[in-house]
Amino acid sequence: MRHTSIARQMALVSYGTQFLRGHAELEDWYRHGIFFGARLQFRTPDGNALLADDFTWWLGILRRSGALRLSLHLPAEFGLDTERTLLGSGYAVAAHFADRHEIWIVGRERAAWHEHPLLPDDGHYPAFPNAAHWGGELDNYWRVAERPGKLEVPDTDWRQLAAAISADLDIRVPSSLVPAGPLFLPGGEPASWAKLPLFARSAAAAPAHHLLATLYAEQARLSNEMNPKNENSAYHHMDAAGAVTLENWGRRLDSWIIEAELRCANECRSSAILERGAPPTRLHRPVQAPLPERPPAGGAPFVPTSVAPAARRGAAGKWQDRLGMAFALAVGCLFVVACAHIIVGFPWVSVLIGAPYALYVHYKQRD
Repeated sequence: MRHTSIARQMALVSYGTQFLRGHAELEDWYRHGIFFGARLQFRTPDGNALLADDFTWWLGILRRSGALRLSLHLPAEFGLDTERTLLGSGYAVAAHFADRHEIWIVGRERAAWHEHPLLPDDGHYPAFPNAAHWGGELDNYWRVAERPGKLEVPDTDWRQLAAAISADLDIRVPSSLVPAGPLFLPGGEPASWAKLPLFARSAAAAPAHHLLATLYAEQARLSNEMNPKNENSAYHHMDAAGAVTLENWGRRLDSWIIEAELRCANECRSSAILERGAPPTRLHRPVQAPLPERPPAGGAPFVPTSVAPAARRGAAGKWQDRLGMAFALAVGCLFVVACAHIIVGFPWVSVLIGAPYALYVHYKQRD
């Protein structure tokens, strides 16, 4: 399984910050399995100069240049509107110095010969087989801006963020059904020295790992629910309003994942902070699709389907059902044991116990 560029950016920012601050050396993490099958190159737009062909060289020069940390952002935060930004992966990496900060964007280059005049204009594209498909991934980091001043990166109150997500999506965050340890992305069975969490672990980052793992699990479940091949899922039997409502729920989930990924990559505190700050300011906002219009007068009534996916109920409701079932089972067992003791002493009592049940079954079948 190939990991995404965004996952590599998260690991690079998180572990890179630990390296720049002297909390971890490159030898401790540069063989992270998240980077397998990928190359990271760092360029400047001026003359397309290749500054570094490996992230270890990039980080090493940054450290010797006085860089203090890295952070992950949305390009819109910096007002970037370049061609390479639009072709990139959606995030921007900031390298912090004492008096300035550099902004790097992961972009994709487009070969000029794709527009070569000798290519046939007959609608057949691509004109040649894509051999690069079998090659490794290539992340091109472009240094698109250098700005003066200190760039503030707010800390995250993970309890408040979890409460906000839980209230918006009507799910339990973090989930007790998801392991609470460090978050490892699936991807084969790498060697022990290559199996590291997606982002650096610490006392402050522990709730971040659990929270993001919960959101990834919800995203996987929703993807299975909406998979076109899953014809028996509740999504494929919803009305138009219910389908749009569920899709909007998925958009909000994706938005929270973007928010959590940014905050997880930027979590670099060594110890947990117990003080509660102001409610978190949203870093990303989803775009919601409008619900279908109500039918004309005299048509079928408009009954929106439940907002949450099928079988989604609050954790409290699930535990109430389980406790109720356990209580009913215990009462039933005690009743059977009591009847057994009575029947041993008075066998004729079994007729009084069995007769009502036999009459119920008889008349139930007639109905």
